Amino acid sequence: MLLERESELETLRTLVRAATEAGSGLLLIEGPAGIGKTRLLGETRREAQAAGLTVLHARGSELEQELAFGVVRQLFDAAVSPPLLEGAAGAAREVFDGPASGVAGEDASFAILHALYRLTVNLADRAPLLLLVDDLQWADEPSLRWLCYLIRRLEGLPVTIVGATRAFERQPNAHLIAEIARDPLTISLAPQPLSEQASGALLEDGADPAFTRACHDATGGNPLLLVELTKTLRSEGVPPLASQAATVDAIAPRAVSRAVLVRIGRLSAEAAAVTRATAVLGDGASLPLVAALAELDETVAATAAGELIGAEVFAEQPATTFVHPLIRTAVHEDVPALERSLAQERAARLLRERGASAGVIATHLVHAPERGEAWVVDVLEQAARAALRAGAPTSAVSYLSRALAEPPTPERRGPVLLALGSAERLLHSKVGDDHLREAIELTEEPIARGTAALLLANGMLTAGQADEAVTLARRVTAELPPAADLILAGFEVLELTAPLFGGSDPVGPERFAAHRRLPLPPGDGAKLLAAVAAYQWAFSGGAADECAALALAALEGWDLIRGGHQLPSVSATMVLVLADRPETDDAWAAFVTKVHTSGSMWFKSAISLCQGYTLLRRGELDEAETSLRAGIEELVLGEARGNGRGEIASWLAAVQRERGDLRAARAELDVVPEPSDASQTARIWLDSHAEQLIAEQQYEQALRVARDGQERFGPMTAIDTPFRAHQALALHHLGRRDEALELAAEELEIARRWGAPSILARALSVMGTVAREAGLEPLEEAVALAAPSRLEHAKALTELGAALRAARRPTDARDPLRQALELADGLGAGAVASRARSELYAAGGRPRTTALRGRAALTPSELRVAERAAAGETNRAIAEALFVTPKTVELHLRNAYRKLGAQRRNELAALLEDGDALTV
Repeated sequence: MLLERESELETLRTLVRAATEAGSGLLLIEGPAGIGKTRLLGETRREAQAAGLTVLHARGSELEQELAFGVVRQLFDAAVSPPLLEGAAGAAREVFDGPASGVAGEDASFAILHALYRLTVNLADRAPLLLLVDDLQWADEPSLRWLCYLIRRLEGLPVTIVGATRAFERQPNAHLIAEIARDPLTISLAPQPLSEQASGALLEDGADPAFTRACHDATGGNPLLLVELTKTLRSEGVPPLASQAATVDAIAPRAVSRAVLVRIGRLSAEAAAVTRATAVLGDGASLPLVAALAELDETVAATAAGELIGAEVFAEQPATTFVHPLIRTAVHEDVPALERSLAQERAARLLRERGASAGVIATHLVHAPERGEAWVVDVLEQAARAALRAGAPTSAVSYLSRALAEPPTPERRGPVLLALGSAERLLHSKVGDDHLREAIELTEEPIARGTAALLLANGMLTAGQADEAVTLARRVTAELPPAADLILAGFEVLELTAPLFGGSDPVGPERFAAHRRLPLPPGDGAKLLAAVAAYQWAFSGGAADECAALALAALEGWDLIRGGHQLPSVSATMVLVLADRPETDDAWAAFVTKVHTSGSMWFKSAISLCQGYTLLRRGELDEAETSLRAGIEELVLGEARGNGRGEIASWLAAVQRERGDLRAARAELDVVPEPSDASQTARIWLDSHAEQLIAEQQYEQALRVARDGQERFGPMTAIDTPFRAHQALALHHLGRRDEALELAAEELEIARRWGAPSILARALSVMGTVAREAGLEPLEEAVALAAPSRLEHAKALTELGAALRAARRPTDARDPLRQALELADGLGAGAVASRARSELYAAGGRPRTTALRGRAALTPSELRVAERAAAGETNRAIAEALFVTPKTVELHLRNAYRKLGAQRRNELAALLEDGDALTV
């Protein structure tokens, strides 16, 4: 019987009822050990099974936190079958029966999390799913990351999660549990201690009130402590009298451990051996394995396990399992540390003999004594490789640190150090730098030495140590043979891009010019260098067509993307974005495919960031925000420690400005402090800040910020951060017309030299605005060019309409203003819509009563989804093909139905063929 838990039980029953109706939910039970969290989970499990839900359950373990995806395996092992691991869930084989095809030895942290999410979706398609996870505070880090990833995608899925945790603030993975706790979907339960009256119900009938009060005060009303205290008092013959209150105070502090150990002490020696073996092996260990570790005959061990079930030490289950983690802890801590260490070693040997996975063996080896045995290093290295393939670098670092301590033989020390330093780099730990440096010194083979040095240098570059990275690159490059062409190219890429990361050593244009010649030489090395050369050329006077041709040559066949060369391939793709090239979408699609099949969390965050910017430039504001906020989530899960956060904040602020919400835009900008360095983050943040100040009508301050940006970044401001245009608009509003015109002309000259339609249209709009009565011609040209960006098109139409009205041509002004209003409304661009609406009313016009309709009204994302739905694909198939959630598919379809005027799915094909006319 559960005492004083009626409210909690009713909340849980409500959650189960919602789950049976294919709802989604998330409930977190928080409280100290023994407060009744496990009992509440048990009641939830019983209710859910009775209601016909599929229930999967797991429990974190303090002694098994190094086992990568240990909690995930507990949840899914019994439920996983080959059909569930097909398609987008395929990479999850690395977690269960690996290896998975397509997942290499690189960091695949994002790919694994997404595959596990798809596995969950596949399971939930069969029946509503309830996931129960006890002791979250002890769950392994990769499993917690997966839970965080899943929780963000719960809405719309028939999946409910109930977790239980103790106070987690001081736990190593507290930040991940905090992400779960503060999710908007989370319902929190905090069971309270029992009252004195309820405490009395657990004691013997007729207990004296003073005795009851003493028991309650000594245990704080904690149910488990009360139960164990009661058992101890009974076993020691303490009567429930007021005179025994002092005895209660003496016994209570160690109620659990004392009661358990006393009960075990009264059992057979074999029972004691079985408890110690189970404490070492962990809950759920098979009886034959427990018997072997306890050095008992299996029949004898089975009899002993029966004794322990009768004594309420073990739960009545097929595998040996303690009734509560506190009881396991009491038994485990009662074994002397040195004896425990030896037992862990014996457990590892037994598991190895039985063919257990390297990861399971390694969880015991990390606690075993160090003997310098080769097989230990072998197993730990194998476990580390598997952990890295499964996207669990924390576990890999634990295993490799233990391998280094074994220690390995001198000839193996270098490879272990290299592997350890590489894994630590994935965790952004500077400790990895020292290990990589030692690995470099110990490695004589040039290619292996160069590989280690390139890894270290790239890590230093992204960690703000650009100058040190360049120094290392130059030293190691001089030692490499010509055959190491790809490594040599990697070092040159690092030198060429160091200024973007704050490097102080400028790179002359002649070094980039050497890599602009087409056709490119064969090999990925030439493509790497062409990619960064195209990016540099774009910001140093190149034309869009020339730079895009070079970028496309670098991206040909998507070899750089598939090879995981993140920075160069993203740089080349951003050239295509700025050049308004249609191949941009194909490039992002290649990126998305790569990152979902074998990509890292860092790689995914970079893609989300840059795709968000691409969508923002096109005016797809909702999709842009979704992508950018996904980038934030991925930075948190990848512990990127601020890398990319400045860009995301800047572009999210732009999304909010375009919507007309200046307060929200300012809040986004203020998430990061103003950068004072010469990094790309600083350039992008200053650009957004200048636009924000103009929108806030703080023109003097905007002028100062824009001038600072132009002076600080020079030619790099030319295309995507138009500081001259910002100054021109600020000067225009300050009434300084001649200065504004001069800067607008400079901006227009740069834009014409670049030649991409959307950027040229933006510069023409600025020129038309500051030119006032002479601005009609550039504004008409801007309208004609702006089509690649519907947002830029809406802005140009608005400025043209405003100029026509100012020129006393109100009739001519109305049509462009109506078009601008319809475009802006369809994009959710409230700022442009508000200005267009005001100008339209001032011109004596009225908005049309119907919005932009038909195919032309669909965003590219909505069109992709609608076309697939029209072809007969299910929502789930569309979600898998486009790597989005089913909820996103439903949202895009709902918007498409509204804009097309569709009532049913079978109407989509015909309506999509009807063209893109405006409905007026």
